[in-house]
Amino acid sequence: MKVQEKKWIRVRIYVVAVFFIMGLGTILVRSFQLQVLERDRLGSIARSGYKAVVKLPPKRGTIYDREGHELAVSIEVGSIYANPRLVQDKNKTAGQLALCLGSSQKRILSLLDKERSFVWIERKISPEKVRRVRELGLKGVGFTTETRRYYPGRDIAGHLLGLVGSDNQGLEGLEKRYDEVLRGPQQTLLQMRDALGVPFYINRPAGTSADMRNLILTIDRDIQYKAQQALEEAVIKSKGKSGQCLIMNPETGEILAMAVVPSFNPNIFREYGPHQWRNRTVTDVYEPGSTMKAFLLAAALEADVVTPDMQFNCENGEYRVAGHKIHDTKKYGTLSVSDI
Repeated sequence: MKVQEKKWIRVRIYVVAVFFIMGLGTILVRSFQLQVLERDRLGSIARSGYKAVVKLPPKRGTIYDREGHELAVSIEVGSIYANPRLVQDKNKTAGQLALCLGSSQKRILSLLDKERSFVWIERKISPEKVRRVRELGLKGVGFTTETRRYYPGRDIAGHLLGLVGSDNQGLEGLEKRYDEVLRGPQQTLLQMRDALGVPFYINRPAGTSADMRNLILTIDRDIQYKAQQALEEAVIKSKGKSGQCLIMNPETGEILAMAVVPSFNPNIFREYGPHQWRNRTVTDVYEPGSTMKAFLLAAALEADVVTPDMQFNCENGEYRVAGHKIHDTKKYGTLSVSDI
């Protein structure tokens, strides 16, 4: 009997040992899987909970005229954001913000009601508004600095320069055409957050002024100003609706001025309609009329196709082409190249 009991005891020990070894093996295999095979994936999930890489809008480069005068620059302005999860009394906070910012309480409240840790309240506002909100000391409301495009000359070359949206993206004119050049390289910052999404450490990038990419134009600011003045006077005198003017250096082909009337101030472009932003000098199609005669005749004379005294029948001011009649302003018969 004792031999039988000892046998069963050994069997039980073996069974327990087998289960223990299997359990230990399972733990080791799972530990290897989590710590080695899935290390990168799990680490990424863990870091995403407390670490975030925030993309910063790059500071746009400056646009200069040919003499180095600033035509478009970027200036620092204040912006206000909020973490709705930290705002205690949302109705009261929305009311106070609306009063200081001159905005709608309903709009701000809708932002604070969002289940997010970050919302923009008001972007690129005056220092006075930032000061008033800061004095309130509202919990969950923060402040940051952004850049806004500023045009020192106001409406000088407004159509040529174009405009920039709230996200520093070029929307019209040279700002749009050379957007990638002026925007420069993308900047990022590393942000650590607690369980409520509140940043407690920010690794700010170094200054980006060295990375700015500037644009130097052939435009002369003084010539541009005089061209706009002269064009505006001409439009008023002729009782016209609009006008365009282009001044070029004939020896190099450089554009010295490009004016459009009515003009617009890109600093306050929202006060104008989209049709007023368009640079009609380069976007609109119009009939060149008799201004093309000089170029056509110059090319013909250069190629020895015609001579100054060669005669042409002007069809008495009326000529039929492809079934359509083309009329001249005056009824001419036969004219020489010089007369034309």
